[in-house]
Amino acid sequence: MSDFLARLCPIVVALVFSSACQHVGQKAPALPPQSEDLGEHGFSKEGLAAIEEMMETAIRDGRIPSGIAMLARDDQIIWLGTAGDMGPGIPMRDDAIIPLASVGKMYTAVAAMILSERRVISLDDPVSKYIPEFANVLVEVTDAAGKTSLVVPDTPVTIYHLLTHTGGLTVSGDSFWAAWNAHSERTTTTDLARALAQLPLRSQPGERFEYGPTGASYEVLGAVIEIASGQTLEAFMTENIFAALGLNDTYFYLPPEKSDRMPAFYRRVDGALQLDRAYGVDFPRTTFFHGGGGVRSSPQDILRFAQLFLNGGAVGGVRILRTESVRLMMTDHLGAMTPFRDGLSWGFGAAVLATESGTPAQYGWVGGGYATLWVDLRERLVAYFAFPMMPPGDNALLNEFRRLVYAAMTGPKPNP
Repeated sequence: MSDFLARLCPIVVALVFSSACQHVGQKAPALPPQSEDLGEHGFSKEGLAAIEEMMETAIRDGRIPSGIAMLARDDQIIWLGTAGDMGPGIPMRDDAIIPLASVGKMYTAVAAMILSERRVISLDDPVSKYIPEFANVLVEVTDAAGKTSLVVPDTPVTIYHLLTHTGGLTVSGDSFWAAWNAHSERTTTTDLARALAQLPLRSQPGERFEYGPTGASYEVLGAVIEIASGQTLEAFMTENIFAALGLNDTYFYLPPEKSDRMPAFYRRVDGALQLDRAYGVDFPRTTFFHGGGGVRSSPQDILRFAQLFLNGGAVGGVRILRTESVRLMMTDHLGAMTPFRDGLSWGFGAAVLATESGTPAQYGWVGGGYATLWVDLRERLVAYFAFPMMPPGDNALLNEFRRLVYAAMTGPKPNP
């Protein structure tokens, strides 16, 4: 498999949702307001200390090399914790820029919804409208006798199917990895999409949720966004999301002048951490921009992006989506088809948890087993945790973070 899997994550079946360090090199941007009265915002000092201890213990035990975590309510950071080192003798920065892996699908879904609102695309559009090779795709079916054949799909693969991972695309297996390795980091997003269109569908479109190891439906979605907009995915997101929202530390590839904010990445080899990429080293720039997970960002920018979902599409007076579009992103689109447990399902770009009445309660995802971001709409909470490891990371630690976050809460967010 491609080394680029560091940016992507295997499917998970549950939503996983130190003190400030010294800064080196480039001066860090000013932090959003942080509260000194934790109780006023519904958190206990003891509970947050438990999260800090969890991070420090994970480092001492060799589970992770370093970590950064943030808790916020609305636009206010309540707590921002760091542990471990960026590189040898360089403490983890509280403005570290870390690849988000499959958390980046949230950004790609926003890009698709922007184009939908502008009527450049429709969610019901067949993918073949943009990638003609999909007009000839066939479905692999097996009859009662075990005989396999290829048939014309009952309905075309649509943009909606890409957003919900229900298009029946081949997203795993030898043929998938052959296409992935031939194009990922080597050609373009569109070239991979065309290659995937040559593979048979594994199920009828709309019949089954299938994420696969990389969530490759979002690579095809990225190609649709490029073709429909006439821009690369990087250029479209930079103009319409990053710059529009003032996300000054959010990129597909880190600019050289900010290299001191990228921590060293490690992988687990024979039970021990082994250096994979040195401090300050990003992936080499290519013409391939991953819709499935190419974004990297800082905690401060992540909070600003997450406010889109708390505020119905607007941040700081800047609106990039209508409230109806954001609600659609956070809606359960799978119903009984969901492979998840505990009431979880999939919206657009991330998993969703709905209340008994069906209104969104939580929205978020994980990336590579080393990054998690979720928004709790009832609590007006944004939670983020990341540690620089190659997949499969440590999903158990991400789940422990989620548990400790809610254990640290002493009450709901007070009314303004």
